[in-house]
Amino acid sequence: MPGIRSTYETDLLRVDDILLQMCDLADSTMRDATTALVERDVSLAEQVIDRDRHLDMLHQGLENRLLRVIARWSPVARDLRTLLAALRVGADLARMGGLSRHVAELARRRYPRCAAPGASHVLVLSMGQVGGRLATMTRDLLEARDLRLVRQVAALDDQMDSLHRKLLATLIAPDWPHGVEPAVDLTLVGRFYERYGDHTVTIAHQVHFIETGALPEPRPREAIDVRVPTTTSTISSPVVHRAVRQPVER
Repeated sequence: MPGIRSTYETDLLRVDDILLQMCDLADSTMRDATTALVERDVSLAEQVIDRDRHLDMLHQGLENRLLRVIARWSPVARDLRTLLAALRVGADLARMGGLSRHVAELARRRYPRCAAPGASHVLVLSMGQVGGRLATMTRDLLEARDLRLVRQVAALDDQMDSLHRKLLATLIAPDWPHGVEPAVDLTLVGRFYERYGDHTVTIAHQVHFIETGALPEPRPREAIDVRVPTTTSTISSPVVHRAVRQPVER
């Protein structure tokens, strides 16, 4: 029955279109939120907040559409994997927009002061650039379903993690001259960027699930050595944490 099949395929294509729109919004909101933060552009921060509301509306519409498609067509095999993965991917993209909104809200709250003073400025800018590249790569992955991009997303997220550690080291250094409030703000900002990157990795894993029927093998955990500066000793004490990539926080 070609007519019925055509309608079903149209429904699936519409789901793909909504996910790509959401990915574009998640990309632009993070890039602009970073610009608003480092350039003290409160007008741009307001635009980011408004766009995140639109992204949330797309997410709600996506979930409603997915439930209707599953109930109407009772898909199986690859089609069912695609729709189930789309539910998770939509939630991750919406959360990425929410993290961008948090950055923009901080830029607005601290205006006219710069929320990323001194040495933190270039690190925050770099994290925003990596976030934009991750979003662009994620869009390419959603569109092309090229599994080679899964590893590339994970590798680029490692760069984000490295920048995050550098930012934390800057904030706890004895010569940090900007006080407690900016340090607290930037600790949160670093976490927002780091989680943004983790969501792109989760999306990449969902694409792998669509194409293969299985999630990729977990990568080896990295030992993160964060040395806490001390003014009473010349020896730094290492505090070792284990980087856990899954599950991603909502």
